[in-house]
Amino acid sequence: MINRMSREYIASLPALRFKGDIVTVRTEQEAERCASVLMKHEMIGFDTESRPSFRKGVMYPVSLLQLSTEHKAYLFQLGTTGISSAMKDLLESEDTKKVGIGIRDDIKKLKELNTFDEGGFIDLGEMASAKGIIQFGARSLAARYLGMKLVKTMQKTNWARSELTRKQRVYAATDAWVCLKLYPKVVEDDTDYRQFEEEECSSREESSVGDRG
Repeated sequence: MINRMSREYIASLPALRFKGDIVTVRTEQEAERCASVLMKHEMIGFDTESRPSFRKGVMYPVSLLQLSTEHKAYLFQLGTTGISSAMKDLLESEDTKKVGIGIRDDIKKLKELNTFDEGGFIDLGEMASAKGIIQFGARSLAARYLGMKLVKTMQKTNWARSELTRKQRVYAATDAWVCLKLYPKVVEDDTDYRQFEEEECSSREESSVGDRG
């Protein structure tokens, strides 16, 4: 049992990638249909991506909304789909839980495209923090609970482009899907990590964290 994991430890883990079907949603009509399908699920993974800005004071609207089931990920290109009526219903639904990590900014940016009253959102970062876990980002939680690493090399790419690359699509799908994989692990973990606050795992050999997935 440890709390803080070093960058070297996380980097030593095998990469985690979504291997299911990936659907790129480009039109409002497609968005309506896919959102209606997702409404039938009790729980889906949630994430967003925005075009990165490399100039101070320049910010871009959210470009991509990723929603994933266990075996299929939907990538909504918001520049052309917008937040359609069915998508709004999905984001407001208490019956379909949307599980993400650090979702407050995501929701705020989505509301810039269309107002909605968010419902059914679960933030794994907040849940982990309440347990006393120091590192509660997606990459750290994947390392802790799944014994695998999220590869972030595509994070700063242009998410506003009309045709996403294969690597972008897999990256985006993985970031939403991993939340579904993490949710039961975080819920079942009843450890009080505050007692391990000063400890650090620096290599795979020094910890059995990787065996918890």
